[in-house]
Amino acid sequence: MSRIVFNNSEALKCLAEGTLKAKKFRLPYTDKHTKDKGVLFVKDSGIYLMNAYAGGSSPNELGTVVFAESFDPTKDEDVWEKSREAVGGDDFGEFLEFPEIMLKAILADKLKKLIINMEETSYNMEFELD
Repeated sequence: MSRIVFNNSEALKCLAEGTLKAKKFRLPYTDKHTKDKGVLFVKDSGIYLMNAYAGGSSPNELGTVVFAESFDPTKDEDVWEKSREAVGGDDFGEFLEFPEIMLKAILADKLKKLIINMEETSYNMEFELD
């Protein structure tokens, strides 16, 4: 099992705020949308969360790319290999539904860490509260 940790940060708050405001979210690898609030969990040149809401500016322009602890290619060494060991070799984007209460906890600094526990065929999320 791998633990992928996202610390509460200004970028995570920006992502939470935009997600709370948005009404429509895109599902990866399809042309479909959902009204369920959520974000994209991505592995490519690192491991990160990004906005899933439809339209508007790019995630980098919005400041809504949130790298996991030790998986930011601009700050951490051997990110490609560490990412491969943590979640496998294939790149992916997975829609993660985020309840409004969690998004509000991020904005209110009540959530310290968001942790995604990766198993071979599944994952679960846990939250470390302040």
